[in-house]
Amino acid sequence: MDPRSMRSREALRRAALDLAATRPLSDLSVSEICRTAGVTRDTFYRHADSPVALVADALSVELAEVLSDVGELDSLSTAEALLLSHVKKRADVYRGALHPSLAAPIRDVLERVVARGLEVWLARHPEIEPPAMDDQPTREIAVAYAAGGTVAAIEVWLRCGADDVAWATRAILAASPEWWLR
Repeated sequence: MDPRSMRSREALRRAALDLAATRPLSDLSVSEICRTAGVTRDTFYRHADSPVALVADALSVELAEVLSDVGELDSLSTAEALLLSHVKKRADVYRGALHPSLAAPIRDVLERVVARGLEVWLARHPEIEPPAMDDQPTREIAVAYAAGGTVAAIEVWLRCGADDVAWATRAILAASPEWWLR
């Protein structure tokens, strides 16, 4: 991507996240994002289909940075705390995406990031897999189940207004199958 296009994309992401922190995601308009980012509507549509898609893209970039070293961490609880710290930092954005559940593109981003982290964790720690997980489809089901449950737990945490990362980490891990935590 050329430098000008990269600057436009970054300006759009920043504007979308800044605006999404101040109002419900469903109230964001392309015009408002463009005005804030200092770009045209044409430029917006070269980078995103909708305000929700742009916010999801911006969050996915942040999440990728936050969890880039998940394979090097010493525990799954550390990875969970990093994820929840990001959600806490962007709580206004995530809460603005709740109606009553997270907007699908935002939920999809979270589930993909959590699933990738769990896949990396399993690859690094194959010894934790129960004997029943002896094939790829079974692993994929376990990862999808854990990722979906984690995101559902994050939604509850956001809806209840809590912001204690350590408490939420303990609650999510307490609900996780024991084998993930070995």
